Amino acid sequence: MESEKIKVLYVDDEINNLISFKANFRNHYEVHTAESAEEGKKILKTSEIHVLITDQKMPVTSGVQFLESIIKVFPFPVRILLTGYTDIETVIEAVNKGQIYRYIMKPFDVKELKVIIESAYDIYQFRRNNEEALSKYRQLFENSNDAIFMMDDDGFLKELNNFGLNLFKINRSKLNSISLQNLFSVPEDYNNLRNLLVKNKTVIDFPAKIKDTNNNIIEALVSATPMFDEKNLVGYQCMIRDITKQKEMEGLVIRSIIDTQEKERIRFGKNLHDSVGQKLAAVNLFLNEISDYNENAKTNEVISKTTEIINSSINELRDICFNIMPKTLEVLGLVAAINELRRQTELKGSFEFEINIGTDFPKLHIQVELAIFRIVQILLCNSITHGNAKKIELTLNGDSSKLLFAFKDNGKGFNVKEPILETGMGFKNMRSRIQSYNGELKINSAPCKGTEINILIPVSESMLLNKMSANA
Repeated sequence: MESEKIKVLYVDDEINNLISFKANFRNHYEVHTAESAEEGKKILKTSEIHVLITDQKMPVTSGVQFLESIIKVFPFPVRILLTGYTDIETVIEAVNKGQIYRYIMKPFDVKELKVIIESAYDIYQFRRNNEEALSKYRQLFENSNDAIFMMDDDGFLKELNNFGLNLFKINRSKLNSISLQNLFSVPEDYNNLRNLLVKNKTVIDFPAKIKDTNNNIIEALVSATPMFDEKNLVGYQCMIRDITKQKEMEGLVIRSIIDTQEKERIRFGKNLHDSVGQKLAAVNLFLNEISDYNENAKTNEVISKTTEIINSSINELRDICFNIMPKTLEVLGLVAAINELRRQTELKGSFEFEINIGTDFPKLHIQVELAIFRIVQILLCNSITHGNAKKIELTLNGDSSKLLFAFKDNGKGFNVKEPILETGMGFKNMRSRIQSYNGELKINSAPCKGTEINILIPVSESMLLNKMSANA
């Protein structure tokens, strides 16, 4: 804005002073004058004033009283007080109550006052721009579809937008008594976040499970950036993005892919069993009939060895079909299928497989039971093939709200920080199945120390075969 467009209001009960002021400054600014505080208020209501200059000694309402009365209604005009006498108490009162920018003695110097007015206008512009930016921030803060909040360096919430209050079921009156740590479902996640803030200063999209005050779990991404007062850290500005629905959709997509793969496995397994299996059984039958009527000892010996090979192939084929899709799982359920898996494993060598299943373990939908069976298969295969384990303990507990798996072996173990967990197809497959049901996987292992794996899967109503069997 050009200097001649600066809008100045001068309030003074002496008309000669008003005329003199206007004569000196009308060529430079848009000048408004008023003979009293009340007249000045009327001008403020109808015109945008950038700089407000008032005389202190006026009848009815003094300059300080006038400035104090307009602060809340008109906070942006920069205030200047004129007085014809020196009074330190008046100066203090003007600063404290009238919030003046400058205190000027009469008679004023025109050039000096012109510099002061233009400096005051720069302050006005700063105030306006700052308020506009703050207003936009407040609008974004309150209208955001993410939880935005401030917290102090100790982690206690100081401000939280309406979305966050609703998301976490927090009463605003109790906000300052709540720590961010209280909202983390897993304490270790909070500690990791704090460590990252200390190390990196700013954290973006840190995955965590957040809980509201009713202990409902929210899948979230947490971002935080530090706030400083000069050089001192005073707290953090944070954002929590609710990705629960996104995770649910990702889980549905993963489960859909897995279900498609399982259907193809079942089709393939049935084809093997009904086609190749039946043909091998028929060949075996024909060979036995030939052996019954053949008197050549050498030929019968060959037939006998061929029959052994065919029987072995039939057994191997049966194992393959079981691994592809255990019939036991379809007919008798998860517990029977896992027990059959244990018997098959123990028949292959000196191996101990202990299974403990809680009495309240719910009856689940076939797709969920199949997912659990695959997880057990992967764990078992890794322990035997890669861990050289000779003893395995599997404990399954659960109810209509959650499933808990505890898997332990005495194998050679491994370093959990090694990339094998990210590159191994078995672990990737297992992680995908667990994540598709919004589950959690924790691995504890070390070289020569064996391996412990704990899995928690929350149960939704759609996962239960029916409520009666889940509550039985």
